[in-house]
Amino acid sequence: MPFLVVLILILFAGVNADDAGAVFPQFHDKSVTNNTRASMTQQNLFLEHTVDSNYVIGPGDFFEVLTPDGLDVVRVSPEGIVSLPGFGFVDVNGAPLFEAKKRIGDMLKTRFEERFFRIQLVQMRLLQVTILGAVSIPGRRAADPQSRLNFAFSNAGGLLPSADKRNIKLIRDTLTYIIDYTQFERGENDAMNITLETGDIIYVPFAKAESSISIESPEIRTSLPWVEGKTLGEYIHDAKITSEMNVKWARIKNPNGTTLVKELLPSYDLVPDPKTVIELWQDEPVVYVGGAVANMGKADFFPGLHAIDYIGASGVTIITGSWSRVTVIRDGKHFSVDPYKDEIKPGDYIEIPRSVYESVKDVTLFLASLLSVIATAIIITSY
Repeated sequence: MPFLVVLILILFAGVNADDAGAVFPQFHDKSVTNNTRASMTQQNLFLEHTVDSNYVIGPGDFFEVLTPDGLDVVRVSPEGIVSLPGFGFVDVNGAPLFEAKKRIGDMLKTRFEERFFRIQLVQMRLLQVTILGAVSIPGRRAADPQSRLNFAFSNAGGLLPSADKRNIKLIRDTLTYIIDYTQFERGENDAMNITLETGDIIYVPFAKAESSISIESPEIRTSLPWVEGKTLGEYIHDAKITSEMNVKWARIKNPNGTTLVKELLPSYDLVPDPKTVIELWQDEPVVYVGGAVANMGKADFFPGLHAIDYIGASGVTIITGSWSRVTVIRDGKHFSVDPYKDEIKPGDYIEIPRSVYESVKDVTLFLASLLSVIATAIIITSY
């Protein structure tokens, strides 16, 4: 019996020793037995990505509050209030994350030292934004926390080709921001891809349609509003001409009547005039050479070359061909050109006539043949 009493005293002393040496009691979730705890404490919440400390707290956000009394997960109410069991209420609406945590911490400090509690944001609310104007699917949209402007455009089906991306308006409370989204697309200014907040209204204006740019390719034909300073590359992007379409050349028909044929990629920085027509080709352009040449047929087109270059490459000589009477057939019209100066365009048919010597020789041979036939006929009839 004395032995049993001693054993019980030893066990009791060990339990008290453990309690005395515990600096921070083991946390437990009181929500199972205490109805004053938030029911959300029974769920394991966590964030999948880092949160910016300037993230603005609002209704629907969840905080995890860990104290010696237990673990609570509390939700920001529609009024922007956090209710801390056993402490009271904290207004965090509109505060950046770091400030909201400080306000909650200040209340907890009334009972605990700062080293004995922990506060963290464990779930962010969905954002509600409105996007209007030149997008495929305008309207109100839900967005993930910390979403940016490009996500809003994607969620709205993308920008229309007629969108004026240089003057996008983002309305937030009483402020209006003017955003040049092309700066972000070119990689020049990431700040133009602004972080969204709940209640934002995004308006994408339509570009002024005073003049247009026409783009024609094997797969797409479209007309886009002309915008001052906009480059050929930007028009190509807005027309949704992708690298998979494999277009390599551009024929640029200017409103003044001149035509340029250029490789597409090196020409992206060109700024077309209003009413310009842009034809895009997959195959390299060609011209056709015929007449008094050794090799009639197609010849690869090269910008800047003249008729004399194509004629020479096709095997003409000064004996068989005439330099002074070169003609071109273009768009069904036949006209003379200066082989050394006049512009040759893709698809032109260049014809070099036979020289005078060759023409006289042909006439002489024809007359000689005719006289021979006549003489033969006379001889036959005389017998």
